[in-house]
Amino acid sequence: MNVRTKYISFRVSRSEKKTIALAAKECGLSTSEFSRRAAMNMKVTLRFSPEELEVYNNLHAYHRNFKSIGNLIKSKHFHKNDMILYELEEVIKQIKKHLGKFEQ
Repeated sequence: MNVRTKYISFRVSRSEKKTIALAAKECGLSTSEFSRRAAMNMKVTLRFSPEELEVYNNLHAYHRNFKSIGNLIKSKHFHKNDMILYELEEVIKQIKKHLGKFEQ
């Protein structure tokens, strides 16, 4: 076990303290653990609220469905419409971009 016996302190503004405390709480961490991980470039991830998790899961489902539609449109069995294909690829890119924000 890694015994922590050393102490580090640093000054922050009132708003910085609130911001750090809120971010730590959203991650389910103490401010010390949150600060320690941030200082050591360790991954600090926010927990999803039930609503955010539902949105994330729905966005994944939409991405998967639009990707399937795109593959169908690209197949030899579908009369290709370039405008539909372009718009569909744009929707897929936007969804992927927003999913990336959740995964950082």
